[in-house]
Amino acid sequence: MQEFLFIRLNELILLIYLLSIACYFFDFVRKNHRIKTIGFVTLGVVWMLQTISLSLYINVTKQIPLGNIFDVFFALAWLIISISIVISVIKQINLSIFLFNIIGFLLIAVNTFQPMRYQSTGEKLNIINELLIVHISFAVISYALFAFAFVNCILYLIQYNNLKQKKFDQKYFRIGSVATLEQVVFYSSLIGFTFIIFSIILGAQWGFNTLGGYILIDPKVIMSLIITLLYGIYLIFRVKKIINKHKLIYFNIILFCLSMINLFFASHISDFHQWTGI
Repeated sequence: MQEFLFIRLNELILLIYLLSIACYFFDFVRKNHRIKTIGFVTLGVVWMLQTISLSLYINVTKQIPLGNIFDVFFALAWLIISISIVISVIKQINLSIFLFNIIGFLLIAVNTFQPMRYQSTGEKLNIINELLIVHISFAVISYALFAFAFVNCILYLIQYNNLKQKKFDQKYFRIGSVATLEQVVFYSSLIGFTFIIFSIILGAQWGFNTLGGYILIDPKVIMSLIITLLYGIYLIFRVKKIINKHKLIYFNIILFCLSMINLFFASHISDFHQWTGI
């Protein structure tokens, strides 16, 4: 029962932590004081919940969480969050805080979803299954957001063509402006990229726990990493304005097509993705 509650608490911490990191990432890309405040407040909630979790652990085990590498990870994550809060108060360096907390999130995820740290066989199996479910859920959400970006890319091209031909009919005003459509593409891709990053992190942990190092040569894993890297390049080009927005719309369409190829075709040549379902 104690293990069950500890797992649920850590999963809640991860969800709130994910929201906080997403807010810091969004603020880094697009300066927004309100979003930044939400990120800071949720980070404070994470710190409070993790402090409670560490206190419960010490109270139950009667020892400091330094007995094994996974306990050290959890204690280190608490220290990272504490330092991040102090830095946020003293100095505004959002990129450092974002990257710093990516490490913290990864450490908590490894600690929470590490089946070997739980004594009960049932809890070990539950953790492995939950890790797989979270991995797939994040991947599905990212694909949905990439699909939404793709739809708006098509609408952007239609609207762009209407502007060139000066077709200002009723359909033109229903679709919306090219500037609005391009922003929707960007933000959808940005949020989808965040989800796919965490999906890969959790998926890698599941794979190492169940299959070992074999996942590193799996075709779908390799393809997913390449596509994620390309989406990251798209976001950098968009933020830094290295390539004009119109050309990036075509780049985004190509990336979505690659994602669908990866989803529907790479799965058939991937040994373990065939029975995980994605």
